[in-house]
Amino acid sequence: MASIAVVGTAAQSVIVVGGGPMGLASAWALAKRGASVTVVERFEVVNALSSHGGFTRVIRQAYHEGSDYVPLIQESETEWLALGRRAKQTLLVQTGLLEFGAPEHPELIDAISVCERMQLDYEVTDAATTRRRWPFTMPDDWISCFTPSGGYLRVRQCMEAFRSEAERCGVSVLEGVAVQRVAQTGKRVGVVLDDGRQLWADRIVVTAGPWLPSLLPPRLRQGLVRLRRVLAWSKPQGGRDEALRRLPVWAAFLPHGFFYGFPLSDEGVTGVKLACHTNFLAEEAGVLSQPVDPDRVDRDAGAKELASLAEILAAHLPAAVGPWAHHTVCMYTSTPSWDFLIDRLPDDPRVVIAGGFSGHGFKFAPAVGRLVAELVLGEGGPRADFSFARHLRDAGG
Repeated sequence: MASIAVVGTAAQSVIVVGGGPMGLASAWALAKRGASVTVVERFEVVNALSSHGGFTRVIRQAYHEGSDYVPLIQESETEWLALGRRAKQTLLVQTGLLEFGAPEHPELIDAISVCERMQLDYEVTDAATTRRRWPFTMPDDWISCFTPSGGYLRVRQCMEAFRSEAERCGVSVLEGVAVQRVAQTGKRVGVVLDDGRQLWADRIVVTAGPWLPSLLPPRLRQGLVRLRRVLAWSKPQGGRDEALRRLPVWAAFLPHGFFYGFPLSDEGVTGVKLACHTNFLAEEAGVLSQPVDPDRVDRDAGAKELASLAEILAAHLPAAVGPWAHHTVCMYTSTPSWDFLIDRLPDDPRVVIAGGFSGHGFKFAPAVGRLVAELVLGEGGPRADFSFARHLRDAGG
């Protein structure tokens, strides 16, 4: 096997496995701190085969998952806006965020509580007020929480801006190269590629999305589950296009799950994008909770899956009902708590893992990149803003 050292003038050489949002953000943060960084990506940096397909991703500060996340969202939002200015592109589109559901729904209560606790700008309204403002439908006793800070990120533009910034800092990006395993010796760590080559460095960062579990020691894989999710774009037929383009990003806390959607736009596909984050009925039936292999996952949406999404539109946004213009599949890599996994390998601190972003991680990429860089370069001890993360040593073993 050919053995190649990743050599640079920096104090530390680092290989980043995975060139998705977390990989590029980590590489950029490391390079800014003086490291010599090589990113190894099995596909192209922007692809629809991992966890960042679908053209857009929600960004929101009303975080029902916990107030610990909010400072990292705010940090990331500031960086996204600055990155957009440097790239001379709009990366973050601020539409506002509307979340609605029954007033007793625990996650909606949590979202409102986070707004109160973190002193976010928000407004709670009744169903009648919401219906007057936007073409949503809901039971009379439901409530809505609107946060003007919400919106969406443009995936391709974000990824291209990250790559440009990283390469400007000296990062080397290798595309179309798959890593078979992480190699460890007494002096250095490295990766073995699918063509037999070996790359060696002082540190390794593994941000391989749904391929992460296969690169971990067996005892550490148990806490990570790869799940399949369907995204679909409706082509409205009701003649309400102008009103649909003025919609905020929205999320419905329904009795059977959490569904989210976007305003009508031309981001990748002309249509109203809708997706399922959780569906308790499908999970109980073993549909959504069934682990998948990222190399063999069914990438075609089934008729029942699309019918389920169509029911959501018919019930809550009938103006958007129409034929499906496009649909695709993305993958979550989830932890049991749905929190992130960012940690050093318990038996080798030279290897840092960042994964388990559970379908809600994209927006955090700038902050996650910083956290990873600090872990890799040993900048201080555990931080307060790291308290939400799930640790590898809790995963098993």
